[in-house]
Amino acid sequence: MSRMRIDDIEIREADIFEILLDSFPDMIHSIDEKGNIVYTNRTAEKLLGYTREELLAMNIRQIYDPDILKAVEKGFSDLKRRGDKTVESILRAKDGTRIPVEIRSFSIYDDNGHFLRTFSILRDIRPIKELQQSLVHAGRLAAIGELASGVAHDINNPLTVILLSNEMVIRSLEHSTPPSSEDAERAKSHARDVQKASHSIQKLADHLRSFSRGMVEKAEPLDLYMSLNDALFITKSKVTKVGASVHSTVEAGRHFVCACPNNMEQVFVNLIGNAADALDGRAKRDLTVSVSPVSRKGVEMWKCDITDTGTGIPPEIREEIFQSFFTTKEKGKGTGLGLSISRAIVRDHKGEIELVSEVDKGSTFSVCLPRIEPPQSK
Repeated sequence: MSRMRIDDIEIREADIFEILLDSFPDMIHSIDEKGNIVYTNRTAEKLLGYTREELLAMNIRQIYDPDILKAVEKGFSDLKRRGDKTVESILRAKDGTRIPVEIRSFSIYDDNGHFLRTFSILRDIRPIKELQQSLVHAGRLAAIGELASGVAHDINNPLTVILLSNEMVIRSLEHSTPPSSEDAERAKSHARDVQKASHSIQKLADHLRSFSRGMVEKAEPLDLYMSLNDALFITKSKVTKVGASVHSTVEAGRHFVCACPNNMEQVFVNLIGNAADALDGRAKRDLTVSVSPVSRKGVEMWKCDITDTGTGIPPEIREEIFQSFFTTKEKGKGTGLGLSISRAIVRDHKGEIELVSEVDKGSTFSVCLPRIEPPQSK
């Protein structure tokens, strides 16, 4: 056996090879003709939760999901005959976790061509699977955005007719002769209700159309009251559904920043929507919106707080929640993109999102943006 010296320490080449295999980021194992595990590396221990001694006392069939054992048997037989194989499969960890993996295997034979053992590299592909699912979901959301824009356009056409016709009814009732009767007054009241509801539908359609146009726009003086008010309007049905009470102390014409209106609206829609999710099922369901002046690194800013009395966020994941595709929501209810996109938007505006949270008491997400002077009225 050849040897080499590293920093005056004599190490066998076999030892170096063993160190490299143990340090390899993917799981590696070797199995004999009966499927017994005869070698495994340290990554396998971390991935599956077994010690190396436990794994070396196991058969390969014991670490695969029971639902796919027939496929495992067939794959093992094919591998012994063909010599190499790349497949996707599912491992079962010690705690029962199902782990999708990509397996690249090849067989080792003796000089007479008799099968001796396999050598396999198994890569955990859960991050890839999650990314694929998130991208599919994001694609669906994009398609919904296009659909919403089209629907909003189609709604506006008949809605314009309704508003004009309703206006004519109101005018007719106001100028009717003889003088207004009790029935006429009641009819006018109903007509005004129709007018009010129609304007709400029109406003929602306009928001759907503008919100789905994308985020390519120029920064301009923006009243935070307008962005927050529009975001509260868009999320009204979600907030109402969870039974939340909304309290806003933000006044119009006071808090100006230089920002892209649609982008900031998207940030506030994400934060208010998340706050509503955190309030679902809580005994106390309060959502508060406020703006206050702060200074950050010598820069005067407006700090917009979205505060909820929800479940709170554990300390160990408070930074992770801003990472792309990280979500604590149930499968199908979140892409894990809202907070990461929101932080990117706010940073593009030379601001920052801050978080203060206490488990089981609630959270405050604060959007800090540089202040500007109110624009001069023309």
